[in-house]
Amino acid sequence: MKRHDLRVLVGRGLALLLALGAAAAPAGAQATELTALVGLRLGGELEDIASGDALSMDESLTLGLVLGFPLGRGRTLEVVWTHQPLDVPSTGNDAAEVGLRLDTLGVGGTYEWGEGSLRPFVSATVGLTLLSPDSDDFDVELLFAGTLGGGVKVPISGQLGLRLEGRGVAMLATGSAAGICGGGGCVLGFSGSGIAQLELLAGLSLSF
Repeated sequence: MKRHDLRVLVGRGLALLLALGAAAAPAGAQATELTALVGLRLGGELEDIASGDALSMDESLTLGLVLGFPLGRGRTLEVVWTHQPLDVPSTGNDAAEVGLRLDTLGVGGTYEWGEGSLRPFVSATVGLTLLSPDSDDFDVELLFAGTLGGGVKVPISGQLGLRLEGRGVAMLATGSAAGICGGGGCVLGFSGSGIAQLELLAGLSLSF
């Protein structure tokens, strides 16, 4: 799929999710919440097409944003975006690496309980991941994505709070695509048709 077409598709999807979230938030509910996230993503494997070897993906930085629309009774509808840049060795040559960017857009929510200084919660999302190689020689890939996790929210003031969270992340190929491919063939493939990772995140939340 062409890069421009995918960007247009993702942009329209984000606009639709935001509109649905705003419509779902009941009148008079507590304030909408925006959270900026930073963290570490661990695990995941890709397959070297030339040798058949499994290549472990190194841990890397994750950035993200969460827009939450409270629904009452401890429930929050959330639109979540995360970004992960990473480098993976290719074709059995340790000096050669393929730079990748994984941008995930998901919709889901949290359920939290407690009214003290610590509010535990569980979370889940479903959505899509856009896997973009840094080199224009390779095509972009669109993957199904889902997360399941939990954590704690720590209020700081009336409008500010901390969010600490751990999530399991699963990304699955949407079709028969082999992985990281271009006009010259494929260099990396999906091990087991997908990628499984663990994400550890911390964030600062602003209510408005």
